[in-house]
Amino acid sequence: MTSPVKIFSSFMEGAPQLTNAFGAMTAVLDAVLVNGFNIKSVDSITRAAGVATVTIAAGHGYKQNQTVTISGAVEADYNGEFKILSAGPTTFTYTVAGSPATPATGTLSCKASPLG
Repeated sequence: MTSPVKIFSSFMEGAPQLTNAFGAMTAVLDAVLVNGFNIKSVDSITRAAGVATVTIAAGHGYKQNQTVTISGAVEADYNGEFKILSAGPTTFTYTVAGSPATPATGTLSCKASPLG
């Protein structure tokens, strides 16, 4: 399996910004390369025909083709790194393997994936 191409732009919502403070570069690199950023609480994940739809009522700022990390779902197929297929202001979709129960249960969260 090949790894998805991941990108970073300082214009992404929640992207860390470089300031003129001591340690600022380390904080930016940690967020972009190691930890990820723009962490959001997910309201729901549903599945139909192999496509998961994530709803974040407060909005998310993710873009089509961006790679996100989903975590906290009891149904393991929903968790992991995924490329966004389509995105709207409060929802986005991604391909999910298998046939996990829908809707997803657990304490769901999402973030922009670290570049690694």
